[in-house]
Amino acid sequence: MLLELTIRNIALIESLRIEFAQGFNVLTGETGAGKSIVVDSVNLALGGRADRDMIRTGAEKGSVQALFDISGNAAALELAAELGVDADGGLVCVSRELSRSGRNICRIAGTVLPLATLKQFTALLVDVHGQHEHQSLMNPAKHMEFLDAFGDEEHLGKMAAVRTAHAARAATASELRKLLKDASERERLIDMLRFQVEEISSAKLKSGEEEKLERKLRMLENAEKVRNGVDTAYELTYGGDGRALSAQEALLRASSAMEGIAGLDPRFEKLAGELKGLYYGVQEAGAELQALSEELSFDPRLMEKIGDRLDLISRLERKYGATVDEVIAFGNAARARLESIQSGDARIAELKKQLKQQDHALREACEALTNSRRALAEDFERDLLEQLRDLGMARCRFRVDFRALEKPTAEGAEQVEFLISSNPGEPLKPLASVASGGELSRVMLAMKAIALDRGGVDSMVFDEIDTGVSGRMAQVVGEKMQEIATRKQVLCVTHLPQIAALGDAHFRVEKSTDGERTQTNVVRLDRDGRIHELSRLVGGAEDSESSLSHAAHMLDDARERLERLKQGRIG
Repeated sequence: MLLELTIRNIALIESLRIEFAQGFNVLTGETGAGKSIVVDSVNLALGGRADRDMIRTGAEKGSVQALFDISGNAAALELAAELGVDADGGLVCVSRELSRSGRNICRIAGTVLPLATLKQFTALLVDVHGQHEHQSLMNPAKHMEFLDAFGDEEHLGKMAAVRTAHAARAATASELRKLLKDASERERLIDMLRFQVEEISSAKLKSGEEEKLERKLRMLENAEKVRNGVDTAYELTYGGDGRALSAQEALLRASSAMEGIAGLDPRFEKLAGELKGLYYGVQEAGAELQALSEELSFDPRLMEKIGDRLDLISRLERKYGATVDEVIAFGNAARARLESIQSGDARIAELKKQLKQQDHALREACEALTNSRRALAEDFERDLLEQLRDLGMARCRFRVDFRALEKPTAEGAEQVEFLISSNPGEPLKPLASVASGGELSRVMLAMKAIALDRGGVDSMVFDEIDTGVSGRMAQVVGEKMQEIATRKQVLCVTHLPQIAALGDAHFRVEKSTDGERTQTNVVRLDRDGRIHELSRLVGGAEDSESSLSHAAHMLDDARERLERLKQGRIG
């Protein structure tokens, strides 16, 4: 149950806290006073559409906070436990904060959670009926959703089975179409892929090969320069040129000289060791330079061979990839595609067999769902007509019409449409084309009443449910909502005095201006306030004795009706 709603800086509301009652809560007010702001704020707290334009002018942030008692809602308590939300004494606060920067923060019991989680949780708490549901009822494409919403877990399982079977069949059909397309271009593709695979595989490419060849080619192209450099370095470090000592000979002599005086000073001994180490290092370098010198030779044929190899690699890279690795990857992919096409006949036969089996499975799943929907439709028709009789449509006929589809969809093998005949002797016709605004309101209210018998949420919000209703029918609609309110909390925005008089709690939405800013406020009315508000709704002069007397009588009569309703004896 919704205990309290706190609104800050939303539209015309600067700061407002509303404490709702158990049972039937009605909200009335002048047109433009801000009744819709209250409903929009409830929707915002429940995870509905958020827009920065909702933030009050001059404020950087706007917020809505709703306090719920979920102590009697097993599903909500279970989900709260799963989310790690502390439902202290059965009380849970959900909130939504908007900022002009675009941030949208959702909290459950103070814990920041994703918007989807907030919606999942609040869907177990409140059902909001707004104008969009009237529009949905006018759309035959939405009628199956309305019908399925009354299904039990078994029915929902059958819907899931159809979606699963349809998805599996769609995946198989997609792969089959692709293979059949390949088969139609089979020969051309096989010739092309064979050529590509052969051209790449015959090259026997190796990863990193191109870089090694380019280094080798640079060495060959600069062979004379390299040879001169190596020989010079060898003579200076190891061989000597006959005129001067080599580096290794000089270091050896220097080391020996220091060894001769090493015993006189530790520093001499240290230097002798360092010189000997340098001698060994130069000796190793000299040996390596000698080995390089023996290896170096200019080979024109090798140079040509490497150049031809690099030309081949470059040609393949222009056709199949920017690097050797990409060319190798292209070749592997082409080989796999070739093998797939060559084995395509077997796979096509396999997929055709699989598709046939999946068609059968989808038909069976659709048939089971259709049977479940037809059984559900019978109960739905019976229950709806019973509710419509209470709402003054005793001679109405209603039927859920089934139309088979040529091809099953993920939703089943049929489309449904609601048909109605409001007057005796008139044939059943599509609801969307013949129902008046008042009749649509009563059909929707009847559907909400049926939903109550199937469990569900603790609170229901009706925004302008009385569209197109007046006179005696307004009384009937009000009594039906009051009947719902004996089992669930109801919040109703109305402009009809017959409905407002039946409320257990009556709130007036007011708009005021201090000369600079406009402010919306909500006040819970006492008996005297209700009498004046009902007088206004009736359309008389609010302060006239006759108008106030009529409003008081209406309120007293509503109280008597309420008592009879609670005792199950509505006249």
